[in-house]
Amino acid sequence: MPQPTWLVIANGPILRFALVIMLLGLARLIFLAIWGVASATRRAGNRNVPYAQVFKDSATWLFPIHRLHRVRPIYSYASFVFHIGLILGLLFLQNHIDLLHKSAGLAWPAMPRLLLDVLTLLSIIAGAYLLLYRLYVRSARALSGPVDYLLLLLLLNIFLSGYVAGQPWNPIPYGGLMLFHTVNGLLLLILIPFTKIAHCVLFPLVRLSSEIAWHLTPQGGANVNQTLYGPEGRKI
Repeated sequence: MPQPTWLVIANGPILRFALVIMLLGLARLIFLAIWGVASATRRAGNRNVPYAQVFKDSATWLFPIHRLHRVRPIYSYASFVFHIGLILGLLFLQNHIDLLHKSAGLAWPAMPRLLLDVLTLLSIIAGAYLLLYRLYVRSARALSGPVDYLLLLLLLNIFLSGYVAGQPWNPIPYGGLMLFHTVNGLLLLILIPFTKIAHCVLFPLVRLSSEIAWHLTPQGGANVNQTLYGPEGRKI
């Protein structure tokens, strides 16, 4: 069955435009982060940075399975499931791979649809929990801004509409539901470089930059203390 014209346009030139915005925006952030690392390295008095340990720590936080139960375990596991479902669904759903192949000529093997359906359902439950947590837990609500809610709602819209559209019992007209799914996805792609989702590529560089920036020379702490509080210094 041929797709409606507006859906073809959304999945064609508008998708390519959104991908260009996302890639250029992320490339700019990566360049600025690398520039920051280089600048911090030039200023560092002690350049003996434990790069291997920094990358090991970054990898540990990228896959924090053994840390999830330590603080707010339910929230941590929900966040982990939500991230896994988002990444795998985005990259390994056959429909997404087909769209990327048409737009950029890239393709790779897809994951089984049944497995992705299960992950999507788990991600919807996890995302709903994260949203309610931000709404009803005071400490989380105090740290949440409008963009945080917008991103969660966008992601939940994408998960829900994509899952329902792919089911034989879908009660909503397929074309309209897919347009809703696509518009939410396009908006998310455009927002990625301008929101905290950009940490998907910046996380390792930020940790490295922080390590270098705080890597003081021997007696560096005493020198800072003297600069701030004079020759007598201050006990800490």
